[in-house]
Amino acid sequence: MIFDDVKKQYIEGLLATDSFLVKSVKENPYTLRGGKKSYMYLDQRKLASSSKAYKAFIDGISYLLIEEYGHKEFILCNVDSKISAQLVGSLAYKLDKPQIIFKSKELTAVEKGEQQQLSGDLNWNLPVAIPDDVMTGGDGTAKNVGDLVRGTFHKIKDVQIFVGFIRQPKESTFETHYLITRDELIDIIWSNLSKDQQKAIDRECKEL
Repeated sequence: MIFDDVKKQYIEGLLATDSFLVKSVKENPYTLRGGKKSYMYLDQRKLASSSKAYKAFIDGISYLLIEEYGHKEFILCNVDSKISAQLVGSLAYKLDKPQIIFKSKELTAVEKGEQQQLSGDLNWNLPVAIPDDVMTGGDGTAKNVGDLVRGTFHKIKDVQIFVGFIRQPKESTFETHYLITRDELIDIIWSNLSKDQQKAIDRECKEL
């Protein structure tokens, strides 16, 4: 399978499940996790509700991982997002890879046990892949987890990020791999949007 094939299947999954949401210019924009306003929102929970679409998502991220690491061993690590832990669990099972389990400070505070944010062997020195569904571009949630991994597992030097959808590719602390950009997806659905949805996208892009 080639990249264009896995990318096409992932896009088809997004469209079939109406996971890419676009509001009209007459509506209030979404508030993204980082606090930024946007007329566009990618709801991967809708994609995950379809076994076919979710498989395409897993296959796409798997392709990116194998392209980067080949037959080399590596470790997976989740971030604190709605679907990352589920995604990493599926990838770990499919690719037979170990996991670093990340938990937010809020979650570790209420759970019993050692209350550590990261679990794993402190002697690990393999590359770490951090998969997630969406990335704005530049440093964000995954970057913070990457820093924590490096600070906890002192022998780990190579940390990279793998996502399905990126809003705007920008330089970041950790090398980032992705399946599709926001602008690519907009080009695909543009003719199916209403005039008010197109105006909303134009307004947002001009403000960037």
